Amino acid sequence: MTGHFVKIAMKPADLSYALARLGWTQATFAEYSGYDRRTISRWISGESAIPLLVDRHLDLLLAIRDRLP
Repeated sequence: MTGHFVKIAMKPADLSYALARLGWTQATFAEYSGYDRRTISRWISGESAIPLLVDRHLDLLLAIRDRLP
């Protein structure tokens, strides 16, 4: 399939790194995202897969953050 790519699922370490770059704890992320803290904990521990939507939202938030003065 030319012109298409497959996004590999976000890894738990990537989620932890993204939260650290944003200066967020798991609790902060839960508050802003609406996800349960236990769900986020399961993602970070690798017990559950991280939804692609979460990956995309964090990518967007980090891109915005990186453009701020």
